[in-house]
Amino acid sequence: MISQFEKNLLSDTRNLTLLYLHTNHLTMISANTFIPQTLVRLDISNNPFVCDCSLTWFLNWLQTTNVITSPSNETRCSQASFKVLVNLPLEEFHPGDFCGINTPLISGLTSGSVLVILLGFLIYRKRWWLKYKIFLLKLFVLGYHQQEEDQADEYEYQLNIMCHDDDDDWVHGVLRPALEERMPHLQRVAYGDEAFRATMYYIDAVHHIIENSYKTVLLLSNHCADDAWFITKVRVALEHVNDTGLDKVLLVFLEDIPDERLPYLVRLFLSRDRPNLLWTEDHDGQDLFWAYFEKCMRTNPQINHALPI
Repeated sequence: MISQFEKNLLSDTRNLTLLYLHTNHLTMISANTFIPQTLVRLDISNNPFVCDCSLTWFLNWLQTTNVITSPSNETRCSQASFKVLVNLPLEEFHPGDFCGINTPLISGLTSGSVLVILLGFLIYRKRWWLKYKIFLLKLFVLGYHQQEEDQADEYEYQLNIMCHDDDDDWVHGVLRPALEERMPHLQRVAYGDEAFRATMYYIDAVHHIIENSYKTVLLLSNHCADDAWFITKVRVALEHVNDTGLDKVLLVFLEDIPDERLPYLVRLFLSRDRPNLLWTEDHDGQDLFWAYFEKCMRTNPQINHALPI
């Protein structure tokens, strides 16, 4: 007896008109099974067909063709069929009543999508906390990979802060107290123009303080984007990076600056993957900020290429 009907079993019988498969062990006819268009009569009676969704295509085919199935009432649904269809004639099985939208699948996809959205939202809200923990993990696994110069005590200034006059409030209200609390070993810090020597011309004072500082931090905001003197400080600082071959400059963004307002030298600096930080009001973001700031103060890595300024 036949228990399986191969898809291509009738591929060489294109002129077949009568097909008798009665009293076999057929439980299904696979989708896309080749059935000759010349077929007129099909006898599938007394086969234990499983009336489930896998038989949908075959029943649809029967409804759209002129093939006669006889005797149709002797083809009944087996015990493996949907419970309400067991022992009922095959012609009473209407797939549309049982095989509509896959509700469990749709529900699963919907729940999964909602979960992904919520997870994405949570990751966004906690992005600074995650970055901070990843940063600490990298330090734990890799340690501090110090390169080249790490002798800050040999300089007149351990740290040089350059900013626009309008950002002095942030420097003295946020940055200075944080440095005194978190990095008390930094005793020689130049805060803005107040550290410039009065006996020097302004541009000479800029060169002097950059060349005699272990690390220069440039504070960027919308105030300084169009300030010619601040851009001059950026240019001198980047020239010093090229001259020494060391990453002695750290950019700190106090706020988001539109790309079209970013000075050319700043965009050039960023395009070379130079160190930079963004100040944020988020508590976890500030933890990451200070952790990275402290790491940058530990060493001046050697650069692989000069900045074309």
